[in-house]
Parts: sequence; C-alpha cells; structure tokens
Amino acid sequence: MKKIEWLIAILFIGMGLMCMTIPALSYQSDALMHFGGYIKTFLICAVLLIAFIFLLASWIRQRKKR
Repeated sequence: MKKIEWLIAILFIGMGLMCMTIPALSYQSDALMHFGGYIKTFLICAVLLIAFIFLLASWIRQRKKR
C-alpha cells in the first residue's frame, strides 16, 4: 500500500474509535456532556485542517510533476 492509503486507513480507524469512545464515555457521567460542544468544535477544526493539508500537499505534488 502507498503512504496515502495507509494514512486514509489510519484516519478511518481513528474516526471509528472516536465515534465509539465518546458515546460510551457519555453514559458514565453527565460531566462529559458539558464538553460535547468543545469536542465537536475541536473535531470539526481537526478534520478541516487535515483536509486543507491534504489538498495543499496534493497541489504541491502536481506542480512538481509539471
């Protein structure tokens, strides 16, 4: 597998683990519910940052090939 394929696989595994862990922890106490908004904001920012870096890296690779 290429490096990008490994990266995509690792990102999917990480997202799956986060999607299972956060609801499991929220059943233990209500304290996590206060941080739900912060977690959601952090995850959205992280995903946008990763997408931006990926697009930037793709664009740089294409420019180097020309």
